[in-house]
Amino acid sequence: MLLLSMPLFAAEQTEKARTLTESPLSAVNLLQTLMGLLLVLACVVLVAWLLKRTNSFHTAANGKLKVIAGIPLGSRERAVLVQIGDEQILLGVTPQQINTLHKLETPLSVASSNGISSDFAGKLRKIMQQRGDK
Repeated sequence: MLLLSMPLFAAEQTEKARTLTESPLSAVNLLQTLMGLLLVLACVVLVAWLLKRTNSFHTAANGKLKVIAGIPLGSRERAVLVQIGDEQILLGVTPQQINTLHKLETPLSVASSNGISSDFAGKLRKIMQQRGDK
């Protein structure tokens, strides 16, 4: 019985010797680990980009709290118009604090007064029209 199990034992030993001689730091293993890491990082960046594009970070209180407009007053100071329900409040924002500057009696309309929206496409359209008039 012992003599019959010798070839099986020898095959087992050569398999162990073969696995011990392969380096765990081989180029294939390092490349596979690096590609896996890059895939995970790409997924994290993609999810962060999608969350930013859908404005899920900026919506609060089921859309009842909105930043209507903001203007920089200095290098780190801003005046921000915030709408809370039907009220609009002008806030002064600094790195240290936020102050209420004024509470508007009648809310301002969100659309711009000249009929062109305040988004990038509207501004680009206005610039293109001005260049076409020249």
